[in-house]
Amino acid sequence: MITLPDGIVTVHLEDERYRGAYYFRGEELVVTAYGLQEGSVDMAVLGGERGKAAENLAKLVLIDMVKAASTMPSFDPGLSLQGSTTAICY
Repeated sequence: MITLPDGIVTVHLEDERYRGAYYFRGEELVVTAYGLQEGSVDMAVLGGERGKAAENLAKLVLIDMVKAASTMPSFDPGLSLQGSTTAICY
């Protein structure tokens, strides 16, 4: 069964554009992006907000995911660039 995301976010880092999806899962906001391991954060920091604040939080999580992955020696940023059709599952 395909689960549609609750939202899509795009961030620009060092002249590259990264795209990810976010989902509301219980008390967590889960962010996924192709080629990166998923990240999550407790939604309590949003105080019940699920609009623009949730989108901004998802962008921050995606930025953190990209920065964490870029410290790995085998990081290939092309896998999570917007428009990519390649998916790697861990």
